[in-house]
Amino acid sequence: MTPFGRVAAATLVLPAALLCPGTAIASLLDIYGFNPRGTAMGNAQAAVADDYTATFYNPAAMTQRKQINVGAGFIATVPSLYIDRDARRSDVPNELPPSFAGVNLGALFPLGGLLENRLAIGLALYLPTLNLLRAEGIDAQVPQYYLFQNLPDKYDLLGAAAFEFGPWLSVGAGVQVLAGLDGAVDLHVDLTNRTVAQRAVNVEVSPVAAPTVGLFSRPIAPLRLGASWRGALSLDYRLPTRLVITELVDLNLDIGGTVLYSPHVFNVGAAWTFSEIDLVASAEVSHALWSRAPDPSPRFEIDIEGDLVRGIGLGDRLDVGNGADIELGFVDTTTVRLGLEQRPTESLAVRAGYAFRPTPAPVPTEAFNYIDGDAHLLSLGAGVSFRDPLEIRENQLHLDVAWQLTLLNEVRVEKTLGARDPVGDYSAGGRIHSVSVSLRHDL
Repeated sequence: MTPFGRVAAATLVLPAALLCPGTAIASLLDIYGFNPRGTAMGNAQAAVADDYTATFYNPAAMTQRKQINVGAGFIATVPSLYIDRDARRSDVPNELPPSFAGVNLGALFPLGGLLENRLAIGLALYLPTLNLLRAEGIDAQVPQYYLFQNLPDKYDLLGAAAFEFGPWLSVGAGVQVLAGLDGAVDLHVDLTNRTVAQRAVNVEVSPVAAPTVGLFSRPIAPLRLGASWRGALSLDYRLPTRLVITELVDLNLDIGGTVLYSPHVFNVGAAWTFSEIDLVASAEVSHALWSRAPDPSPRFEIDIEGDLVRGIGLGDRLDVGNGADIELGFVDTTTVRLGLEQRPTESLAVRAGYAFRPTPAPVPTEAFNYIDGDAHLLSLGAGVSFRDPLEIRENQLHLDVAWQLTLLNEVRVEKTLGARDPVGDYSAGGRIHSVSVSLRHDL
């Protein structure tokens, strides 16, 4: 291959190397939960969360705990999803979400003194075990699971503060931060000397933030009420590439897209404590504005200029545009969550939960193939409290474990073009197993 050929190939391949196959839409914490207790209780936590995970579920609920709380957790998920094509031969592949694992860390600090523990500050962090950041894009024609594809390869930072006016009202506010990816590739080729006269690659990771606010109330001893709002979060990437061949061609390739979108979510929850049997029952309704979701497919624009192009009279005729964005036709969804926590002994808690999450996605009948289905989430878990075996701390340690099964209803896709469609008709569905464990401690 000539030096010019190698340079041109590198220019086109480098942006693709920076992007890996897959699409990540929605938040991992929304799909799988933040900690084993929340997961085991169906994530019905707006009125129940009382540790650092309240930075996500409901920041106002942080005022329930009057001691410093720290913790760490681990989650692993194994998807078992399928896409069964009617036509066995196709040039368009399927894309299925992989297994993953990640860790979370957090701390909650109630401030004493003159504030009498009425002000609480919380910090939390989720870290994937393999990649801190992965910006990805898949062609809309490829059959893919909209909510799950390579979802976990994003770090997630949360911070919040809450103030308690009294048992009847606490308010809280915070922020959720993800990392966005931007960059540029700039190559100048000198054909006379057969050299690259100038080369530059720039990739920047910048924060993207969304607000969270919440309310918490305990009007009577057995009843807790909570409400929260999480703002929409869109994680975009853009990698413009420029190749300049001295006095001949100036090629500009602009690549961009959305690799994660989490919609506005409104949560309202209630919990009741049955003190006679030491049972907490919680329920929550979450409304997500998925109708505002953007087209996640990668966008490409190619602009070719230069003396050679103008000299042969082509001008803008070689330019390539991405075309109009796909109209997803998504709808807003309302998810119902239920959770139970019962303590048969002072040191043991058993938990169970259920949630029904309707799909925001219509059945794809045209060219694009974003797949999702109504989901039933079943979960079980337990928590054990025990004294520090090293006797370093006086307060007990709390070990929590949880298992969640996500059952996706099968979706039957029948294309308008029938056998002429490059993908054809297919069925999609399956299940996802998720396990998590955490260790918490009050200082």
